[in-house]
Amino acid sequence: MDPTTVWTHTGLVPQIFAQWPLRVRENVTLGQPRTHDDAPVWQAVDAVGLRDAVEDLPAGLDTLLARDVFGGTELSGGQWQRIACSRALYRRPGLLILDEPTSQMDPRGEHQIFERIKAIAADRITIVVTHCLENTKIADHIIVMEHGRITEQGPYDALAHGAGTFAELLELSQDR
Repeated sequence: MDPTTVWTHTGLVPQIFAQWPLRVRENVTLGQPRTHDDAPVWQAVDAVGLRDAVEDLPAGLDTLLARDVFGGTELSGGQWQRIACSRALYRRPGLLILDEPTSQMDPRGEHQIFERIKAIAADRITIVVTHCLENTKIADHIIVMEHGRITEQGPYDALAHGAGTFAELLELSQDR
């Protein structure tokens, strides 16, 4: 496949995401054609539960996200992560890849994002890379990889009650 075609249909939230010193609007729409209609921007912001935070900013979507610049504002790590997620969703991709999309969020924010991912994933292929095995409960299919190779795959209940690596790691994560 042509790389440009793949990129056109893919939304990516990398584990280490960019925090651009731009306005909220440009952070969401970065690299994509945009009209003067903010409805799609607000849809992407709403999809990640960030509307209240954006509305509370001094200039809403026009707030500069750069504390070092006069009039600029800084977001929390979790809010920046939501901006990165909204950037991927603004693309309206057929394939959505999320690499640890909630690593900087508190438990409430993480729960909210995964609830929204369930709804968003209904009409697209969604791949979530995570070390937090509890988050895989929402997956239709889980693939366990070790050293770059698939070692297990299946639904959550089968893997959680199996005798493989997934069950072992799940038990370790709950043994604290």
